[in-house]
Amino acid sequence: MGRTRSRRTAAAGVVCVAFVAATLVATSGAAVARSARKSTACSVVTDDNWPAWTQGRPGGIDPRTTAAIYMWHDGDGWHIRVTHHNTNLRTFSGQLATAGTFHNVHPVHLEKSDQFQVSSDLHNITFLFKNYGRIDGLDFHTHCAPSISFAFQSDGKTAPPQKIVIGHNGVHPPDDPFVISR
Repeated sequence: MGRTRSRRTAAAGVVCVAFVAATLVATSGAAVARSARKSTACSVVTDDNWPAWTQGRPGGIDPRTTAAIYMWHDGDGWHIRVTHHNTNLRTFSGQLATAGTFHNVHPVHLEKSDQFQVSSDLHNITFLFKNYGRIDGLDFHTHCAPSISFAFQSDGKTAPPQKIVIGHNGVHPPDDPFVISR
């Protein structure tokens, strides 16, 4: 009986975290999107000129030893990975927005309860990953994007900047949310 009650309590907790995260995605995503919608005509800006400090996969992405949100850019576009170092459930969510557009957004190692969405105008990406100690992520490209706004949450709370690792040199943003500009 105690085990059944624990499972019900855990299930209720997961539903509550998912509801809070979905609310954060909706409200934070809308705020980030409003700040990034100043689109201009563009026919030549491609996905290849992002700052040097964003380039290259960060070292140490290992679900057995680390807990962080990793992101980088390289010749294959942008990459976001999340993980933590045990098998307990953790949720990671995020909102990305640009005045340009997101393209070729595809999941990496997602399980069936993980989700992501690209807005119909291609200016926003939102995600909610239920992570049990493995690696979940997204890969994507941008087009005509002068900047990208990022906002990340872990277990329904704003992710601490020191838990966000960017590029080969492991740079941390000064705040969360943050913007990366060309």
